[in-house]
Amino acid sequence: MITEKSQSSKPFSQHLHDENDQPAKDAVWRFLFNVWGLDVEEGDQYGVDLVCARKGETVGFVEVERRHNWQNKFPFETLHIPFRKKKFFTLSKPTILFSVKADLTEALWVDNNTILQCPVERKDNKYMKGEYFFVIPIEVCAKVIL
Repeated sequence: MITEKSQSSKPFSQHLHDENDQPAKDAVWRFLFNVWGLDVEEGDQYGVDLVCARKGETVGFVEVERRHNWQNKFPFETLHIPFRKKKFFTLSKPTILFSVKADLTEALWVDNNTILQCPVERKDNKYMKGEYFFVIPIEVCAKVIL
């Protein structure tokens, strides 16, 4: 059985975080507020990226990632979500993951229940070898304009 602690994962990079985290969260925040009508707050430093509420009651959470390899049309048939993020998909309220296009104009989103039902595979990437990922078919993701 794969657990978050039983695998190696990409080391934290302050440079990548500074370059991507806030711009992607801001784009998704505007969408959640303007289109879905949610009140949105920052999550805490080690928790989910955004906390969503309606009429003062927390209704769910959002995890955000920016995809620099998505320049025009999404270039893959599957979306790979790092298994190390599993802790965000088992919280007390629903969590949605937004995968944001490089230019911050579009996103694919998928909910925690769908993510947790998808297979996990070990993949190499440019940051490390053998990290585990949830493998999400693009057909189960929703595309939105940010």
